[in-house]
Amino acid sequence: MLPAPPHSAAALEEKYRTRISPFIQRLTPTLNTDDAAALLAQFTPDARELEPHLEFTDDPLHEEDSDIHPLPDVIHKYRSKILYLTTDECPVYCRYCTRKRKTLLSEGHTASAPGAVAEYLTAHPEVNEIIFSGGDPLMLAPADLFARARIFLELGSIKFLRLHTRAVTTQPSLISEKFLQGISDLKNQFADKHIAMVLHINTAAEISHSANEKTIALRSLGIPLYAQTVLLAGINDNAHALAALCQKLVSTGVQPYYLHQLDRVSGAAHFGISDTEARSIYQALQTIIPQYMLPRMVRDSKQGKFPL
Repeated sequence: MLPAPPHSAAALEEKYRTRISPFIQRLTPTLNTDDAAALLAQFTPDARELEPHLEFTDDPLHEEDSDIHPLPDVIHKYRSKILYLTTDECPVYCRYCTRKRKTLLSEGHTASAPGAVAEYLTAHPEVNEIIFSGGDPLMLAPADLFARARIFLELGSIKFLRLHTRAVTTQPSLISEKFLQGISDLKNQFADKHIAMVLHINTAAEISHSANEKTIALRSLGIPLYAQTVLLAGINDNAHALAALCQKLVSTGVQPYYLHQLDRVSGAAHFGISDTEARSIYQALQTIIPQYMLPRMVRDSKQGKFPL
């Protein structure tokens, strides 16, 4: 580790944006002390974010490399899919965010016209899936979000649309009646296409009654729901916490999908655990929940996801 710079709340505030949604601020007082602390620690500024670490960088997945970054808001590292960065805004700013360089350091989102993205897709017919990410795509007005989706789904080569979001558990009101009607209309208009959502959820306590209501509403429209989780020191770094999460996910109709080892992004080293410890936790998890509840444990990279 390199020598740390002087720490102060002012220096941290000047470097990184902070956002904790009103919903999370209302939810945490209803939780027990440990659950509330684990939830808030994901979004609360920490002086350790200013400590430089040699292996932790602003772009740990090399998403800015020109060979996989054809447009300002498009990442194309898998042959058959692209990641479409819709916005730098989120209901909450996770302090370990892979795109911390965009979300917590944002000076304004750099966007391409949806038509330009569609032209890129037309020129690359091997791409059959578009993943809306960001930031959080649900921060867009539903009319804007689904207008963009419609442009891409009208392309014959695009068969799959995936929306990645933190909103279901951090600001459920974003899954509004307008959103639900919009995704229902989209699903009906493109009945031959597959539309799914991936929810970022790290602890069982995040799955509130309000969040559960939204998952029920989405499932009633026939939208498959999956969950991805990041393994975080002091948050969910034990098998029993992860088992509670997986069980609660399945009970609400959400399929555990990925358990990510932490991306080595600047300012997040204090959330990291070793690969050896991560494997040990995962092995213990396999002994206490059924296999169908298990997410795949992976590390992400420029080349894609690999089993840990």
